[in-house]
Amino acid sequence: MELSFRPLRAETLPTPVRDVADLGPEPSVTTVRGLGKVLRLLRAARLARPGDPRQLLGRPAEAAALLERALGTPVVLRLRPRAEVRFLAWTERGVESIAEVSEVLEGGDAWLVLRRNGRTPVRVSREAVIRTRTQCDTWYEILDIQRA
Repeated sequence: MELSFRPLRAETLPTPVRDVADLGPEPSVTTVRGLGKVLRLLRAARLARPGDPRQLLGRPAEAAALLERALGTPVVLRLRPRAEVRFLAWTERGVESIAEVSEVLEGGDAWLVLRRNGRTPVRVSREAVIRTRTQCDTWYEILDIQRA
């Protein structure tokens, strides 16, 4: 389920903040996090939550119906800017995409792609590469939702 928040003042953020609340049928870390987002929105809008919130798992239409009543309620979001850097290399075999990049070092015969969180570096040989590009995706992570 996609959540979208429009800033009350355009100078604070140029575009709406978008987030996803995963309400898949199987309990997991992502579905519990998604359920938490829905419950925080209901609390901020001062709407009653279901007796057993876990009933919303696997039922995004029911959660959407509850959240429709919260439309127009001003909320305060605590945000964290996030970024994901990816190294793309076009070769004759196709496009190779390496995610979670912290740095790309250019050597004589190869690129050494260093990755975040202690992940193994990747060596990309120059002889097979036609073109390269580094791509950066940015977004805002919602840390907290409160009533304005």
